[in-house]
Amino acid sequence: MAEDIKNVNIGMTQADIDAFVDIVRTARIMQSYLNDETVHGVANVMTPMLKLLNGVASTDLVDVLERSMQDPGLDKALMNPPKVGMYGALREMGDEDFQKGLGIAIEFLKALGRASEDIGE
Repeated sequence: MAEDIKNVNIGMTQADIDAFVDIVRTARIMQSYLNDETVHGVANVMTPMLKLLNGVASTDLVDVLERSMQDPGLDKALMNPPKVGMYGALREMGDEDFQKGLGIAIEFLKALGRASEDIGE
């Protein structure tokens, strides 16, 4: 019977068969690893992450971050970061984009501070 199976042409190469065997072995390892304790641990980690993701997704923060990450000026600065001292930071205070970004950062920090008060209660 085993010899009959070897002679059947199913259009798979030996590499395909080896890959399939690896997938089955990996599935067996995962099956033995996944138990109630592991699933519960993963759920405990993922729950706060999903809450945070939901909070971020329900604001315009995602759109703002996406647009800022696509800014050519940011890409250029990542490749060759400018050195900015105290006077350079003060000079940037006159830039409208810097002011807006600083305003967002300050409001975020204030919201973070307000939220941290709720934790202690």
